[in-house]
Amino acid sequence: LEVALRFGLILFLPFLLFVDDSYAGSIREVSRNIERVQSIVPSFQFAVIGDSRDGEKVYTRLLEKILERKPDFIIHLGDMIAKPDEKEWRLFFDLSRPITVPFFPVAGNHDVGMTSRGEEMYRKQFLLPEGKTYYSFRAGGGFFIILDSEKGKGRISDEQWQWLREILGSSNHAFKLVFLHRPLFLPADSFKRGGGMDKYPSDRDQLHQLFLKAKMNAVFAGDDHRYDRREKEGILYIISGGGGAPLHPFKERGGYFHYVWVSVQADQIEGEVVDIEGQVRDRFVIE
Repeated sequence: LEVALRFGLILFLPFLLFVDDSYAGSIREVSRNIERVQSIVPSFQFAVIGDSRDGEKVYTRLLEKILERKPDFIIHLGDMIAKPDEKEWRLFFDLSRPITVPFFPVAGNHDVGMTSRGEEMYRKQFLLPEGKTYYSFRAGGGFFIILDSEKGKGRISDEQWQWLREILGSSNHAFKLVFLHRPLFLPADSFKRGGGMDKYPSDRDQLHQLFLKAKMNAVFAGDDHRYDRREKEGILYIISGGGGAPLHPFKERGGYFHYVWVSVQADQIEGEVVDIEGQVRDRFVIE
């Protein structure tokens, strides 16, 4: 009997490993997910969520609500974990197990810990294009740009800046959207003032001018644990940091758990901000 049990366990173990590997490929293989979304055409929908670290129950509930609506893909604005640690990453991937649609991560300050070790660990969690923490993809006639605000600790690093200028200079798309962790422009009452991209105002303004020149439609960021929407010279700047991390301001100032649902139509982009109870808190349109 003991031999039979051991033999059965040996046969069963590879099956467990196979299941785990097949799951890991669905959310971690960013390069493959880029290929999966290239054939998408309008109309399509995607969800944006940010700052889910230290909020497992909230993140799980929001994820359930997102997946019920059957998005074509999901973008996470960073701070998926509290600190760079293999145990933390395993927990995040376990919580994210229900996700079967393409998933695109943004590096947050808690994800990389602003250390070389943290960034190295981050790049091991995801199979990223060319192994870089910044990348881009195309879907439904649009251009999606994922930036890394952490390598320069509030600046866009020189290598990344050169890459960004090149891809924006050669792009000709119906719409262009940027996703990064640290916001360029923060509310007056934000605890994060001076710690976002506004830490280096001249660099931040130079980045905004590049977005203007490229006719960017919207920029999504996290880091500030709230929701905020503001327009600057025709560009919509959205903060979505209500994915589970401790909230910063009062509800009236955007301090509620939420996700952003974006619907891309043939002639415009419609967005709505949905809280954890399923209530729509805000709507916006990008034409």
